[in-house]
Amino acid sequence: MALLRLLCCPSLFPSATLFPPLHHLSPISPISLHTPLFSPIKPQRPYLYISHCSSPETTQPEDESSKTRVLAQNAPWTYTPDDLRPLFQKYGTVHDIEVAMYNKTRSRGLVFVTMGSHEEAKAVLENLEAYELEGRPLRLAWAKPKTKKPSSPPPSKPLPVHNLFVANLHFEARSKDLMEFFKENGANVVSAEVIFNDNPRRSAGYGFVSLNTKEEADAALSSFDGKEFMGRQIRVAHSKRFLREETKKTIHSQEQTSELISVAE
Repeated sequence: MALLRLLCCPSLFPSATLFPPLHHLSPISPISLHTPLFSPIKPQRPYLYISHCSSPETTQPEDESSKTRVLAQNAPWTYTPDDLRPLFQKYGTVHDIEVAMYNKTRSRGLVFVTMGSHEEAKAVLENLEAYELEGRPLRLAWAKPKTKKPSSPPPSKPLPVHNLFVANLHFEARSKDLMEFFKENGANVVSAEVIFNDNPRRSAGYGFVSLNTKEEADAALSSFDGKEFMGRQIRVAHSKRFLREETKKTIHSQEQTSELISVAE
């Protein structure tokens, strides 16, 4: 009822033109309180000649004089870079033409052209806007400069790691103790690991020591075999056992290499 009073009393809002006078309404179309007086107008979305998975590169670079790359939209789907090159060469040197493809035979209608200079690229924009190719008018805009992907460094060669098997260890010995013992006695140890049994967890009485070269491993073998460690004479021998993941990570951290290191059997 309050809404009907407002509609019947336009003098309350002399400048309002949102609601027409009631006597102008058709008798066959009475106003219902459940019928909206206005329907929202949906804005029309412009048609873009692009795939739903990406957007055209139209962001302008900050330096006006550095722009040499042009985006051409709505190109014929069957056109290749070789088909398009003569058209753009009319306005200067064409350094590169890239056609965005849906598949091997059909393009997305997007073409990125890199000209030899800003002036040449500007001439392309000015002369080829709305230029028709097979009835399709081109739409031109500045494109982002082509960025080079940082090249990944070549994979580093795995360090040669030679393992020694160390037996008859004291049950209280830990990996840190074993490494310090070898280093204090002149061995260039990469890592050391004491093996533990489960259920119950206790030392298995043996472990492994890794060195960089075969010469270092041979020298450590002759020097440490029979040497006393924590009151027990240890036995040392060459080993072909793989390094554990924890040991590989230790080597990776210490040597700053990107690959995990293992010794193949």
